[in-house]
Amino acid sequence: MVTVQCETEKGGACQLAKKEDGGAWASFAVATVGSAPPPEIMYAGITAKNGRAVQFFFNRETGLLVVDVVDKSGKSGREVVRMTV
Repeated sequence: MVTVQCETEKGGACQLAKKEDGGAWASFAVATVGSAPPPEIMYAGITAKNGRAVQFFFNRETGLLVVDVVDKSGKSGREVVRMTV
């Protein structure tokens, strides 16, 4: 199951699995802010069977990679990786 939620010339977002199957999703965007060069950002996540989620963030311009584990409530979590690759 893949559902395209948004598609643009510079990216898009999709749902890769139903919520009951982990709710995997991914998005890629080229964001423009003022006169700064637009960063290319990949963002993705999936929910574990225990309700906690893992979210991945990667900025292609800066090489910043961040991985977070989010509690079942979605209100708190923990950053487990932050590094420049």
